[in-house]
Amino acid sequence: MGSTLVLISLMLSLSIAVIFPEMKYSQTSNNSISSEFEYMVSKQRKGFLILGLLALLTFFTSIQTLSVGTFVLHLLLDVVFGIYAYASFQVRASLIQMQNISSVNEDILELDEYEYLKQAV
Repeated sequence: MGSTLVLISLMLSLSIAVIFPEMKYSQTSNNSISSEFEYMVSKQRKGFLILGLLALLTFFTSIQTLSVGTFVLHLLLDVVFGIYAYASFQVRASLIQMQNISSVNEDILELDEYEYLKQAV
């Protein structure tokens, strides 16, 4: 019973490790995001859902049947889920940073154009 509670708490902590960055990026990226970015995020969320449900299914099946093979499959799914989550959050963060940098560059270009016009007059 104790090991089951430990494993459930580990799964809960892994879920929280995905939910908090997801909430952070969804709050910071609500302003003027392209449709391609929204499509990518929806695909990532579907991937999280599918891998997460498969991991939960294999976990509870392995606990109920006491199957070592199913539990090893669950561990492999956890590793794949972790790598997928890390990679998707890194891609999302870099795209948001690139978008922020490009918006700053546009502001600088507008200021430079204004200065050129001011000097021309």
